[in-house]
Amino acid sequence: MNWIDDFVAKLFPLDVSQQNMEAAFLLKYQNIPNTLFKYREANDYSIKNLVDDTVWLADPATFNDPYDCHHFINYEKLSNNFLRLMPQELRDRLPQDKLDEIENSISLAEDPNSAIIDILLRDVAPEKAAAMKAALLGAMSAMFEKMGADGANRMKDGFKVCSFSERVDSTLMWSHYANYHKGFCIEYAIKSVRPDDYVSRFMYPVIYSEHPFDATPNMLQVGKTGFNNLYLNLAGLIKSIDWGYEKEWRLIFANGVLDKAQSWRMPLPKSVYLGSHISPDDQTRLTDICVSKGISIFKMHHSRGAFVMEARPIVA
Repeated sequence: MNWIDDFVAKLFPLDVSQQNMEAAFLLKYQNIPNTLFKYREANDYSIKNLVDDTVWLADPATFNDPYDCHHFINYEKLSNNFLRLMPQELRDRLPQDKLDEIENSISLAEDPNSAIIDILLRDVAPEKAAAMKAALLGAMSAMFEKMGADGANRMKDGFKVCSFSERVDSTLMWSHYANYHKGFCIEYAIKSVRPDDYVSRFMYPVIYSEHPFDATPNMLQVGKTGFNNLYLNLAGLIKSIDWGYEKEWRLIFANGVLDKAQSWRMPLPKSVYLGSHISPDDQTRLTDICVSKGISIFKMHHSRGAFVMEARPIVA
């Protein structure tokens, strides 16, 4: 088991009685890189963040990955828990003997949804029941799809995220996040931040996976003793292995702790790296800011004989 798997097992077990939160955060602190990097375009907003020692906690809806902070639920698996998840208003309309019959039928049925409908339509004439059953199954399928989409969007709205990387030398990231090498990259000595500071405590490693986050196991625990409401936070950490080259870490506030995108205070940067194609005006502007704040400043250069970049100090 690598340390990230161990971290997830300690912080995000399905049963909260198995959670060891402080051990999880200690393990993360022991493995967090000494420094993390934030790629930025050179514009008024990013430069203001640099001047103010802040970063922007963004809404995931603005990200370039449609799966970001998203989760999926297999509602067919939830059918076995139909009564527990049934809205109270609907439960109140059904007699107890009918509820008991539904529960017994579900436990034995290969297709719980079909079994539920058969019970509800038992007193309907056969010539009508078949058409009604088909319509109800279609309606249930549409309802489950809408519930899944609505639930995923609500949870996504509860995340506010700022992304960092272990790398300053990624050609792709300089292209994607720093305006084709015309922007800059900020280095933070993240290991030096106190473990109890939110910047350290809520900084998480991204988990690269072949599969999107499946919240079904967590949903099956709803209403049970030991339900771990942190489990769904995994949706903000799991990304496709296609993004693995980014070696991403994320400052994450989840569960609607922050109601809107906003700036967040960071420690003074250790260094700033200018893109190889940065404009003279932006280079001068950023250099002046770094000198005034006592921040080391470098410029990225491309090797002639290899696909690598190197950072060279700028003498102001």
